[in-house]
Amino acid sequence: MSLLQNAIDSIQVGVEDYRMDDDRRYLSAVRNICAGILLLYKEKLKRLSPLYDKEVLIKQSIKPIRDEQGNVLFVGDGEKTVDVQTIKKRFKSLKIDYDWDRFEEINKLRNNIEHYYTDKSSGAVQEVIVTSFLLIRDFISEYLEEEPYSVLGKDCWQILLETEDVYQAEKKTCEQSFEAYGFESQISEHILENIRCPFCHSSLIKAQDQSDIFPSLVCCSCSKDLKINDVIEEEKISYKDFASEGSFASCNDTASTNSVVKLGDKWICFSCQEIHDDVGHCEYCNEFITGDLEDTFLSGCLMCDGQMGHYMNSRAYNDD
Repeated sequence: MSLLQNAIDSIQVGVEDYRMDDDRRYLSAVRNICAGILLLYKEKLKRLSPLYDKEVLIKQSIKPIRDEQGNVLFVGDGEKTVDVQTIKKRFKSLKIDYDWDRFEEINKLRNNIEHYYTDKSSGAVQEVIVTSFLLIRDFISEYLEEEPYSVLGKDCWQILLETEDVYQAEKKTCEQSFEAYGFESQISEHILENIRCPFCHSSLIKAQDQSDIFPSLVCCSCSKDLKINDVIEEEKISYKDFASEGSFASCNDTASTNSVVKLGDKWICFSCQEIHDDVGHCEYCNEFITGDLEDTFLSGCLMCDGQMGHYMNSRAYNDD
């Protein structure tokens, strides 16, 4: 079993203890969650270890050796792995900028439980446990660079999401994923307020790779891969007609076809990342478009040249 899997197993058992709503199980939850977090730290060091010895940085003792070419290498010595203080030193020497305050709170509580006793109330113990949930989420996301919902498993992740701090942190990440594609923060917030996963009804939708006008999406609650037409209306899983009125419009400003989506009471273009107030039909070709619709009968829109263009291209005009 891998180091990471051991970490996840400990965290999952600790979260299950927490959910039992029993004062005695809260103490067990502290032990298991703290052990799991320490293993996550070791997993980070393992990933930074050289290929010739993937466990060198998680060993308490390190010794120098010479390889067959005479090069000096450092390898792990013995079975004992790093303790908290050594992990801190190695993070610092490796320039891993990490705030230890949240961990110290749960680690101090664990030490008291193991060696002495705790005078904290069950409510205070529960609060420390909930604080550790955000620590777990942040470390997996920021330092292991993995998605928490994929690493922790559905059941465990859903319990973490029930806590306000974890939910808000995940929501912020989702907003930032749309901001990375050029949307202003207010527009990103509006997008998330008006999209829903058709499978679990969550609004925690993250934008991923953008190979077309619309980025691919993933639900950060149930981990389903999604497309923009999946999430526009909760009661509809998909649109057969991508350009149907009421769903998509074309952007007259950027000449982008079907790039404008109605989200709530706003029309948002995924090509120019702007909100459009004016949406309607071209008076000449009836294309559903954004932008100034006045005089479109004469001047046309991105899809046509209007009556004037039709006349200019007509045989009667060319004969003149």
